Amino acid sequence: MIVRCVQIISPTSGEVINDHPGIRIGAECPVLEVITTASGVLLRIPERSNITAELDSPGLWEAAMFTEVSSRMPDCWVAGLENGQLTLAPKEWQRPGFWEDYFDDKPSARAEYARLRAEILSQA
Repeated sequence: MIVRCVQIISPTSGEVINDHPGIRIGAECPVLEVITTASGVLLRIPERSNITAELDSPGLWEAAMFTEVSSRMPDCWVAGLENGQLTLAPKEWQRPGFWEDYFDDKPSARAEYARLRAEILSQA
């Protein structure tokens, strides 16, 4: 799945802003994960414009910031439902603590992310 950024909503204030270091208007981004909750839909995308960067910092962004460019969903995505939250992502990323391990720079989580990110990007 690929989306195009049409507006930037501040992750902290929720207000529409003109720019952000993690994303730019007009950028086309692969979607790594979709998270739906009662309060909205979030998309996890690579924050760097060079999506092949070795150390990527994938962030969560409001789905309202984007329009769909390609609806093709990666084969590795599965639906997960926990605590009223529906997630579309690789099963490995849905385990409790995965993203904490990733951002804590644990080698196993970094390797799992890199492997599955490559699979997702190859199908975008």
